[in-house]
Amino acid sequence: MKDLEWFKKNISPGLKGYELIYKSFEEKGDFGFLSRVEFISNVLEGNVDFWSSGWLDVFVWSNEVRDVVLNVMLEPQQETEKDDLFKTLEKMLTAVD
Repeated sequence: MKDLEWFKKNISPGLKGYELIYKSFEEKGDFGFLSRVEFISNVLEGNVDFWSSGWLDVFVWSNEVRDVVLNVMLEPQQETEKDDLFKTLEKMLTAVD
């Protein structure tokens, strides 16, 4: 299962030049409890939201083109799509090292 701890172990070590901010929210929302990682660099910034129910939300903003370059929300059962999304995200974030 992809969650905040998985992100810290598998994605975070490869992100050079980013400020990473980890947050957890105590209030339960429509998709359960939320854990978030925010990433900030001169080129890209955004967040990955991990919901306790298994929902995943990824948002990336480009400071260069001043527009959204990735905005995807996946349902709990979309495990293959989550794998593909994290590969895309990792390529995107590491391309600007």
